[in-house]
Amino acid sequence: MRGECWIMAGVTAYLKVRVLAVETMKLEKYVFTSIVLVLLLVASDVSVMARSLSQQLKTESLEALAEDARKKGDVVRGAILFAQQNLSCTRCHAPGVANPVGPDLTGLGAEATDAYLVESLLEPSKAIRKGFESVTLVTMEGRTLAGRIIDESPENIVLQISSGDLRRVSLSRAEIDEISPSRVSAMPDNLVDQLESREQFLDLVRYLMELAAADPNRTNHARPTAGQSIGPELQGIVLLKEFNCEACHRDDVTQSPLSAKQPPDLLRTTGRINPHFVRQFIADPSNTHPGTTMPDVMSGLAVSERQTAAEEIAHYLASLSDRKFSAQPVESAAATRGREVFHTVGCAACHSPRDDDSRELLPESSVPLGAVPRKYNLDGLVAFLKNPLEFRPSGRMPDMRLSHAEAIDVASYLLSPPQVDVASKPFEALRELSAKGKARFSQLGCRQCHRVDSSDVRPTSLPLSRVRSEHGCLSANSGNWPAFTLSEPQRKSIQAALTRQSYALSSHDQVAVALTAFRCLNCHQRDELGGVSDERDPYFQTEDPNLGPQGRIPPALTGVGAKLNPQWLRQVLVSGRTVRPYVLTRMPQHGTANVAHLVDLFQQADRLPQAEFAAFKDQKEMREAGAEMVGTGGLNCIVCHTFQLKKSANMPAVDLTEMTERLQKNWFYHYMRNPQSLSPNTIMPSFWPGGRALRQDILGGNREVQIEALWQYLLDGRQARTPRGLIVEPLELLATDEAVMLRRSYPGVGKRGIGVGYPSQVNLVFDAEQMRLAMIWKGKFADPAGVWRSQGHGAARPLGDSLMRFSAGPDLDDTENPWIVDEERPPRHQFKGYSLDEKMRPRFRYEFAGITVEDFAVDALDPSTGQPLIRRTVTLKADSQRDGLTFRAATGKTIVRRDDGVFLLDDRLQIKIDEGHAGTIVDATGGKELRIPLRIADGSTRLTLEYKW
Repeated sequence: MRGECWIMAGVTAYLKVRVLAVETMKLEKYVFTSIVLVLLLVASDVSVMARSLSQQLKTESLEALAEDARKKGDVVRGAILFAQQNLSCTRCHAPGVANPVGPDLTGLGAEATDAYLVESLLEPSKAIRKGFESVTLVTMEGRTLAGRIIDESPENIVLQISSGDLRRVSLSRAEIDEISPSRVSAMPDNLVDQLESREQFLDLVRYLMELAAADPNRTNHARPTAGQSIGPELQGIVLLKEFNCEACHRDDVTQSPLSAKQPPDLLRTTGRINPHFVRQFIADPSNTHPGTTMPDVMSGLAVSERQTAAEEIAHYLASLSDRKFSAQPVESAAATRGREVFHTVGCAACHSPRDDDSRELLPESSVPLGAVPRKYNLDGLVAFLKNPLEFRPSGRMPDMRLSHAEAIDVASYLLSPPQVDVASKPFEALRELSAKGKARFSQLGCRQCHRVDSSDVRPTSLPLSRVRSEHGCLSANSGNWPAFTLSEPQRKSIQAALTRQSYALSSHDQVAVALTAFRCLNCHQRDELGGVSDERDPYFQTEDPNLGPQGRIPPALTGVGAKLNPQWLRQVLVSGRTVRPYVLTRMPQHGTANVAHLVDLFQQADRLPQAEFAAFKDQKEMREAGAEMVGTGGLNCIVCHTFQLKKSANMPAVDLTEMTERLQKNWFYHYMRNPQSLSPNTIMPSFWPGGRALRQDILGGNREVQIEALWQYLLDGRQARTPRGLIVEPLELLATDEAVMLRRSYPGVGKRGIGVGYPSQVNLVFDAEQMRLAMIWKGKFADPAGVWRSQGHGAARPLGDSLMRFSAGPDLDDTENPWIVDEERPPRHQFKGYSLDEKMRPRFRYEFAGITVEDFAVDALDPSTGQPLIRRTVTLKADSQRDGLTFRAATGKTIVRRDDGVFLLDDRLQIKIDEGHAGTIVDATGGKELRIPLRIADGSTRLTLEYKW
């Protein structure tokens, strides 16, 4: 058992672990472990300041570490570490990639001795591999960029940024002021500190040894560069469908099964859309709703007659239903929730994300929503959001599978703040005007697109192949034809489609046209097409950050026809079936009639070389070997993958027992040989680097036979026998007479989380990375099984109930110049360790801008109720008077002032501030913050808070 995971102090302290059930253990018993006790002096104030792992390792010789790694390192555990999100090795060192960030580690050559590999991890800047040197670049605007030049010409330089999202930046030489070589490696110096122990370091080095010895000449697939779009001819086909040109023109050009974009069903929208808005829209479509595909059908009419015609048609449309439009109030709380849903489930992939004042942030690259509050009432918009295909069956606006409550919330958000520039008085359809409007509706050709009865409507104009851009709809002239608002690139693309050579569209082209039309490429990448843009990347979120980009970015569609079985692919496209519940962006539903044909097209378009499957004689033997590899004694697949709907201790990667139902066997073979070649963002490790099996002791180390054994085992699906190590139950870390501590990652808190359990059954986690109170809860303290059973990668899990979480970012900050919160460490805050009092309660210490801070929490009892509470005392010391400080006491969706110094957060948590300080409630991202202004007048000040919930 790993004592370094649990740090407790005090001569008489001990860890009481209740083992409920572990694999075959059936009897309950208490285990008093011999975990390493941090024996401090009995005195109450002794700081705990340990050296980092990298500092400890640097005290040993490279040769000794290398020898220990080769003898004691576990290569399978090392492979899993190599792919973990906190290390992100595969982001830079994926094999077979054009212009990789870091060198391919397979087949490094004779120079890559064991000691060299150790040194490269501990001191990456000491010997930078040729071709991977970095530069520092300063632009004329003063912006500094660090990275590697991967392409250059006399006019431009392409720089691979060496941090963050590793994006590639193209700059003209005219933009660059200075380029200087850097002696610092792109690999961070302290990367090793992300590991938990020397044992993990040895495991990782052992895997690097295996990579270095692998054959680098195995076939790999280069990773495509995303972000491109289809060419003008195909884009023109998309536009011909988008503008529904075949409503008037026989389509003898596009040769695409893609359905044309149909306008809204007017029989369903009447009464749900403001008729005053309808009148304005008919009279002037492009100015009333910029970006609309609705043409102006009255461009040949005089202004006065246009208004008359719009009035008449509006009355006619209002007469089509007995529903009457009326404005409805919107709840602000619902709008607040709706903003979160809108920016999480995928709406912001096509529509512009918005700031706190509802201003669109990316209008130029987004599908315009128009002035929604002028158009809809609440009931009408909710009905549309719940089932958009009922109103617009061609599927351009997909079904986002919103619940009724979510639809109300999103509608409330989009309708806030209400608009008053469109009359909201009742609109009565007058019979005389309705009759005239019906005649106008036919006369102006509205019936060609809008079906309001069962009458047959046929194309009335030239076939598309005979249309010329200088005449009619495509010209800039007004006349007796629809006038579309087209940009010059759109006009040229349509012309390219109309004049294209008469050749049949390939399956690749048909797929590209469909994915573009339905905007699938806003979320998915396919070959070089599409992918999530840098601007929209923040709106793709995950429930499990450990999975890295693949845990939040929808999967690539490259080769999906060769990957998924046709039945499964149909379920994904038609029914929204998913195996990635941790991806918060939802798979939209475009309608069976619109996308079912893609199943066959994907199958036709995507091919992989046929793998030679391993032959075998005894299926039972193969399945037993497969079960061994999946379990903890083999390749340890269950440390990351869900199995039979049971989540792993480490992360909920896709369920292994659905693999053979989902995947084609040929693709499975190719993927297992080299995961990154088919899925560049995956954190799946390679267990056969360069073709050599890491587990030489299973099935003779034969790669193909081992892969076949996995397949044969997984063929049993949910009935597959349980692999070793799957059946586990929680461990309980308990506080008895003294406080206990568990330093580990917690859900939503990074690796530097420090959990504290108090005897009164209140608990907290202090985030030593961002100097904040991260969460509090009641009852039992923590379950460390996620750490214990996942090789140190997992998170500790709070037990008990009444869990309250607080937002990221430091609690103490500068009022005028606060740190812009991200996932990193605040630059002006530095954690200084902690000391323990006689009851083992920690006093956390940190510094901020020359101020020494001590954050000390104790458990106490409320004298009025006898219930436990947390009393938190924050002491600040400085050499001189300091003003302009703010302390964030808590964050939540709602905060209400109850009495002097007493605040209620989310109707659950009561926070009391001492009499010497005053709290203020301010708006924050996603809710509210309770802030307390602080001033250090006489060298120090003290703030006391009580948390009751």
